[in-house]
Amino acid sequence: MPFSIPEFLHELANNSEFQATLLVVAVALGGLLYVLRNRVHRWRCERKTRKIIQRLGARRIDNINLPDGTGGEVTIEHLILSPEAILIVGVMRFDGLIFGGRLTEQWTQVLGRRSYKFDNPNQYLQRQINAISQVVPGIPVKGLHLFPNAKFPKDKPDSVIQISDLKALPRRPRTGDIPQSLHTAWQQLLEVVG
Repeated sequence: MPFSIPEFLHELANNSEFQATLLVVAVALGGLLYVLRNRVHRWRCERKTRKIIQRLGARRIDNINLPDGTGGEVTIEHLILSPEAILIVGVMRFDGLIFGGRLTEQWTQVLGRRSYKFDNPNQYLQRQINAISQVVPGIPVKGLHLFPNAKFPKDKPDSVIQISDLKALPRRPRTGDIPQSLHTAWQQLLEVVG
């Protein structure tokens, strides 16, 4: 005797053991999705962050340390060979709203009703630029802060780049797009950082 779909659904609806199993599976799946949503969000942000960093230049060195010229040391998260300059990019993993300007001594992060102050990252960026400029004098060196998760509701400083800026970036430059002077400076930097 053939078993029709409506009869099958009626039988399942009246089966309390199946309903209990379905409820347990639904709750477990819901809990798993809730736990994983932050990880998925972070993974997507990190993926977009990598895309932006890759689009900025033809070559990249990550996580290098250099003397800053004042007896200290700076850490550079991403050093990129771009067609216009040697580019320093630091990823600022802040959430919420950020308020701060190029010359403001401290910037403010707002999360809900709480606010947190932090030093203007441009001060450290300038030390990083100076460290690179000591290795390759006369070569243009620029710096950016990548804020992948935060929003700037007021003026966004020129040194800040965000995920939303990805669409405005040109295609990734090829090695042939880089002037010879920058290639030479890049080779000098590679020798210094090992």
